Amino acid sequence: MTSLLKIVLMTGALNLFSTVNVEKAGVLSDKSKVIYHLSDDKKMDGPFSISTGESKLFLRGSYKDNKRTGNWYCFNPDGTVFLRYDYDSKKLLALDVKAISRAGFEIKGASEAVKKDASIPVPICSVEQYISLLGTELQRLIFAENKNADGSLDVELTASVDAKGRASYSGTYNANGIPVTKRIKLNEKLFDVEWIPSTYKGEALASTFTVKMQFDLSRDPYARQRFSWNY
Repeated sequence: MTSLLKIVLMTGALNLFSTVNVEKAGVLSDKSKVIYHLSDDKKMDGPFSISTGESKLFLRGSYKDNKRTGNWYCFNPDGTVFLRYDYDSKKLLALDVKAISRAGFEIKGASEAVKKDASIPVPICSVEQYISLLGTELQRLIFAENKNADGSLDVELTASVDAKGRASYSGTYNANGIPVTKRIKLNEKLFDVEWIPSTYKGEALASTFTVKMQFDLSRDPYARQRFSWNY
């Protein structure tokens, strides 16, 4: 074998090796586990998944050059599909109507006709994951103000979603009979909840998405717990 051929073969082998993405693992604030892949230039590239501490899958999809691509699936606690969204065609392909109906929706300032026929805002994550992420952050805010907080708390978790799908979050509850609203920030570096905004006749609308839930403040606020819905 000539020296030139050896160099060509070695170069090809190195190039092949360099294209292999590296699997990484991380943890979100609610203790759920993230598995993702990074390319040589540190961009997300390849399969992506989030699972609970009980190894139940919350979500799976894939990235290409730091952008979500293809079909993304979100799962209910029982393993059934809550949502399927295709990032390539930007279309919602499947949605668990029963699960999403447990949330409340509002299009502020809209006429009754618009409210009746407009599509609802939808998070590209399951409602269970929405509750887990926002509920964990709200607990931390409460304990930051009162380390001795105890008992159960009924909460409304609200996402205000604008026409571009950008969301801001808040949690509302009663403290000694007084309504309290806290702004919630999701500062997850590995996962951002993306939204499909409400639409009416092809026009995107601002709206809100609210879920009622309850958590037990007597537990460790930094340990992931299963939040319960209020129906």
